[in-house]
Amino acid sequence: MEDTTTINLRRVQYLEAFALIERIAAAGTAAWRAIPRLLAAIARRQERARARLELHRLSDHMLRDIGLERGQIDRLFH
Repeated sequence: MEDTTTINLRRVQYLEAFALIERIAAAGTAAWRAIPRLLAAIARRQERARARLELHRLSDHMLRDIGLERGQIDRLFH
């Protein structure tokens, strides 16, 4: 009787450890899949920052030609 209990206990411990490994693997896979989205978001943010900087570098005359005032530039990116 005691041997069966020990075997069942070991089986439960094995299954718990296996479930933990599965959860860790799933979390790692999810993190790995999120990396491209994170890199794309970073690239978009950098692109927007470059565009904002380019607009700030334009003269007031050029900004008026495209229909903007200097004070409107930052509001375009919010």
